[in-house]
Order: sequence, then structure tokens, then C-alpha cells
Amino acid sequence: MDAAAAREIVSYAEGYPYFIQENGKAVWDTATTSPIGVEAVNSVRPLVEAKLDAGFFRVRAERAAAHELRYLRAMASLGAGPHKASEVATALGKRSAQLAPTRARLIENGLPYTPAYCLAAFTVPQFDRYLVRNYAERD
Repeated sequence: MDAAAAREIVSYAEGYPYFIQENGKAVWDTATTSPIGVEAVNSVRPLVEAKLDAGFFRVRAERAAAHELRYLRAMASLGAGPHKASEVATALGKRSAQLAPTRARLIENGLPYTPAYCLAAFTVPQFDRYLVRNYAERD
């Protein structure tokens, strides 16, 4: 694999080891040239996303109740984060205090974490993109 291809994998995976592994496996399994280049890395992205969606991300999303998924989806609609609790509440048309128990349970279950007071971010990279791809916005 050439250096640019390796950098592209690490960049896309946001340094997350399991995502690097899945990208590397997909590229290795489908590569037809050596050294493997950036084109090969980019060509397997849909395969990698499908694999992560079907297992890695789906398992996390299934730990959430329907109202918790709505909270996560609203959070995802704002981007990778971190996001203020008030921003998520606004996206859902509610007050932060109304959603505090939902937010606390999600944090307890390890889906978002709190990098600073009143902020939450997803515990794994790209979970926001998964939620946007797979869950429609709901009120």
C-alpha cells in the first residue's frame, strides 16, 4: 500500500483502530494492483460503510429506545459535535430540562459522552453519519 492510501484510510477512519482494520481488510480483499493506491481505498468506502452499518453501528443504535434514538438522531443532525444540550433540545422542539433524563441514560449507556459541561459528543467517530443515513428525522 502506498503512503497516500494509508493516510487516506487513517483519515477516513478518524484514527479509530477498528475502522482502520475494516478499511484495510476491504482494500486487501478487493485490490487488483500493487501497490494499493488511494483509488482502491476510495472504491471500497461503500463496502466499509455497509459493513460498519450492519454490525458496529447497528448494535449501538439497538441499545437505545425509540425516544433515545430520536435524541441521537437530532444530535446527529447537528453534525459530529460536541453539541450543547440546549441545541439538541431546540432541534427536537423541547426544553433541555425535558430531555435531561434521556440524555443522562444515553450517556450512561456509552453512546455519547460529556467532554465538557453541558456538551455531548458521540463516543465513536461517524456515528452521526450512520444515524443520518439510517434513521429519518422525527419529532
